[in-house]
Amino acid sequence: MNKQVELGYTPLGFAFLAGLCGNASLTTLTSSIVEFSIFPLIALALVIYNSYQIYMTTALEGNMNKAALGLFAAGFLSYTSFVRMQYPELGSNFFALMGVMLIAVWVAKVLGCFSQKKDEDA
Repeated sequence: MNKQVELGYTPLGFAFLAGLCGNASLTTLTSSIVEFSIFPLIALALVIYNSYQIYMTTALEGNMNKAALGLFAAGFLSYTSFVRMQYPELGSNFFALMGVMLIAVWVAKVLGCFSQKKDEDA
């Protein structure tokens, strides 16, 4: 049932978009300051559907689950900082931006972006 398909970082992109669209949908439904829009709800439904299709056809390996959870939180905080930049009366976006930056560094570390490559000739 599970076939081996090379996905790359597609699940991570979907995790980030799910956090972004989820917060946008929540904000448009609950906040009176932000105008209502149907587009975040449509985008959230499409991201969830595509994420489910990836989940059903392939298996995530290694630290992809941790990285996906981190990028979901980064997407959630990214929209929070965007809304607070657009509407300053909601408060400062400093802590949300610092959270996004810390999560991005953590995800890069989990994915091995900071690991040094070994010389194969030596």
